[in-house]
This record gives sequence, structure tokens and C-alpha cells, in this order.
Amino acid sequence: MTSNTPAPQCVLCERPLHLIGKDFTGKLIYRCDNCDYLTTPIADAEDGSALYDNPEYFDGWGCNLDFDYDKFEPAVHQQVSEYLEFIKRYTHGKSLLDVGTGSGLLPHLARTHGYEVEGTDLSKHVSETLPAKAGFQIHHGAIEDISFNRTYDIITMLHVLEHTRNPLSTLNRATEILNDGGFIIVVVPNLRSLDTRVKDSLSKLKLKSRPYKHLALGHHNWVFSIRSLKLLGEKAHLQVVRSETRQPAWRAGGAHRMLARYEMATWCWIVYQKIATND
Repeated sequence: MTSNTPAPQCVLCERPLHLIGKDFTGKLIYRCDNCDYLTTPIADAEDGSALYDNPEYFDGWGCNLDFDYDKFEPAVHQQVSEYLEFIKRYTHGKSLLDVGTGSGLLPHLARTHGYEVEGTDLSKHVSETLPAKAGFQIHHGAIEDISFNRTYDIITMLHVLEHTRNPLSTLNRATEILNDGGFIIVVVPNLRSLDTRVKDSLSKLKLKSRPYKHLALGHHNWVFSIRSLKLLGEKAHLQVVRSETRQPAWRAGGAHRMLARYEMATWCWIVYQKIATND
């Protein structure tokens, strides 16, 4: 992208994005000041799918390539158990679609609590290997490209929306396959977290050896705040029924509750609901 190339437009307000700099690899970083998110030019679809088709992508995250849940690290079970408790507290219904399921641990645990579960994933390794191991269906591909033969009460996108090519398109498609009154749960990194703010400042002042590495751009295409997630919900005609920020379960403690109080914890958590229409 050259200096003569027009700045990309915001997916929400359609205003030109503001170039704020480059990360340590040279990736351009754009911001919508109105909608409060960051983005970077998105890689070709083939490059993205190659990353997720590599089985090694799922190794080293406290999981394993054999999807042996008993051997997953305790921190992984702790975090997924927290997700499940959040789902039980802020939603209702029994059919659950876990978008970008990865290891499949969430639907695996949800099924033991009486949920009817399915998943989706961009990884061929996951979609071809996991069903025989875990016993539930995994649809291969992005949800925009999958033909579903049913609708769902609950759709989860846990650390998924930041990887998409167009988060509004993904949320719109999820809404299409959601039952009236159903819920979408999104968890993403928080642009407004204390950790991100400090590292952003260090990067701007050239005091960080690898500027903006913490944003994981390229791997992440978007960095959201609670504000931008609420605006996404409005655009997708969804009602926000719960929003908060939280630390990862294995890093949570008394001192972190103050961060959550001011929406400065590490991750954004939001629950959308599809309001029933009167035809």
C-alpha cells in the first residue's frame, strides 16, 4: 500500500480510517476514532487458510493435536469452564454452535451439561479429526460460506471475531442462523485494556523493541473495544444484554477487579440477543 492509496473505510461508519503507524513487521495500523477499533490490511484468504490448516497451529496452546482433553493444561480447562458458566448465566436455550471451535473443548463440556452442540472451524485438521474423537459435528469453513440446515439458540465466538475478514459480515451471518430470542457471545482482546494502553504508549515513543507486537496484527485483523462491539451489534440489529471486560481466568485476582470496573481488563465479553420479529 503506497502513500497515494486511499485509506480504507470503516466497516461500521464508512469514514476513512486514520493511519497511526506500523508494527514491528511493517504492517500498517489503521484506526477508526469514531467507532474505536484498530485494523490492518487483511491477508489473502489463501494465506489465512494455510495458517489454520497447519495442525501445528493448535499445538502449544495448552492443548494437543490428538484432542485428548484429559491431557490439556489445567489453565485451558479453567478458562473454558468460565466460558461455560458465563453462557449458563446470561443465556438460555439448548442448541449451541461454537464458531471457530479449535480444540472443541467448549462444546465437549457443554454437552455434558445438556446442550446440543456443533462447531465450525477453518482448520481441515479440526473438521476432519475432531468429530470422530469428540462425537459432534464440525462444519469446515467460515460461517458465511457454510450452508446450515438448522438454526441455533446460542452461538459462541470466543477469540474468533478478531480473526475474521469482515466482523460485521460474520455477525450478520450468525444472526441469520440464530433463533428469535437467541444469543451470540463474543470474547475478544480489549483495545482499551491497561496492558494494551501501556504497550501502545511505549510503541509510539519507540521504547518498545518490537512496536505493537502485542496487537498480533496479521494473526489478528481487528482489535475491538466495548464501544466498537456495541456498534457492531447495532449494525447487525442485535440487542446488547451484557458487556464487561475480564482478565483471563488464570490471571484473575482481587487487584484485577478494579480493571474490570473501568473496562480496562484484558478481554471484552459481550452478549447479544436477537429480538423476535412480529411478522
